[in-house]
Formats: sequence, C-alpha cells, structure tokens
Amino acid sequence: MIENIKKQLPEKSPAEIEKEMEKCPIVTFADIVRALKAHPDWLEEIRKIILTTELIELPKKFEELLKRIENLENRVEKIEQDVAILKQDVAVLKKDMKYLKGEFGRFKGKEFERTIRERYYAYFGRLLRKSKLIPFENLLPVIDDLEEKGVITEKEREELLNVDLVISGEIKRTKKSVVLAAEVSYSLQQDDLERAYERACILSKVLNKEVIPVVVFVEAKEEMEKLGEDKGVLLIQVEY
Repeated sequence: MIENIKKQLPEKSPAEIEKEMEKCPIVTFADIVRALKAHPDWLEEIRKIILTTELIELPKKFEELLKRIENLENRVEKIEQDVAILKQDVAVLKKDMKYLKGEFGRFKGKEFERTIRERYYAYFGRLLRKSKLIPFENLLPVIDDLEEKGVITEKEREELLNVDLVISGEIKRTKKSVVLAAEVSYSLQQDDLERAYERACILSKVLNKEVIPVVVFVEAKEEMEKLGEDKGVLLIQVEY
C-alpha cells in the first residue's frame, strides 16, 4: 500500500526530504512508524542509510541468477536430448558395423574357400602325391544308397553334403592311399575342428576306408591348434 501511495506522489529531492524530517519530532519507535506512514517517500532514504549498495541490488542480482539457472537448465535439457539422439545413432551404427563385419567375414571366408578349391593341388601338395579332388557328384549316389539302407542317417547325409572338400591321394612319406575330409576356415575355431572330425567319421563309413579330418586355415590361437592336435585333426596353415 505504501508503495502505491509513493507512486502517486511527486518525487522530492533529498534536501526537501531532509527539511521535512527536521520538522517531524521523533522520540519513540512509534513516532518513526507514524512518520513513515505519513511520508512514504522517506522509506527510500532510510533504505539508502540502512542497506548497503550490495544489499539493495541483491533482489536484482537474485533475479538475474534465476534467469541464468533457467537458461542453464534449458541448455542441459538440450544436451540430454542431443545425447539421447547420439546414443541411438551410436546403437544403430554398432548394429550396422556388426552386420557389415559379419558380411565381410562371410565374403572373406567364401573367397578363401574358393581359392583353396581351385588350387587344392598346391595347398595339399606338401602332404600328398597324386592328389585329386573328388566331386560330390561321384559321392552322392553312394551316400543316398547307404542312407536308404540305414547305414547312415538323414542327418549324417546332410553333414556330408556340407563337407568343403574331399581329396584323395597318397601320403608322400609312406605312399599310403588316403582320403581327406577338409574344412576350410579363415580363422580356426572349435566348431571347425568338431565338424571336420565328425564329417570324416561319417565319410569313413561311406567309403569303408580311413578318412583323415583336416582343417585348412590362415590364422589361429595357440589353444585352438592344441585342441586340434588332441582331437586328431590335421591342421594345414596357409598364407592368404
């Protein structure tokens, strides 16, 4: 209410206010209150005396601080939104990279297998003499006949159809006639060893002769090579 009254009164100079104060006798605190009620414009002068400049400007500074905090909150919210979008983008990118890595790995594996198949005589030449790639067209009638007779199961037939290479020849050192059931894998894994061993065992039943499990590879961890030796799988490491 005092502020409203103050706004309606004309502004006075400090000298005028001081003269008015001299005319108003002040004895008790109640006199001060009555004087201020009668002269609302005196409040500003009293504030200047009682309050320091810093305290007078404190409400303004506090308001500025609130605005800065509000701006900061808006910026933080924007950053959080940007981070959320960035996380989504990174997740999509990781998924795409995983897919591309898988596709590249499959492509590299297929190219490696094709190279080994086309030049099998060079890769198996260090082990065999008179090496020969046995086409599956020659094996398929025998495999189908043995499945019908119950010598091998349907699942075993499917395993044989997935053998990468079947090579016949003579071991150089002993001139012993052998057949190799070979898996081709750029990076040697435990699954490669298990497949090679299992498929060689099935093919041995089909051909009724010894079949050596083989894995041709480029790179391998030491423990995988040790596991291959333990399982009796012949490992042929090549450069590619």
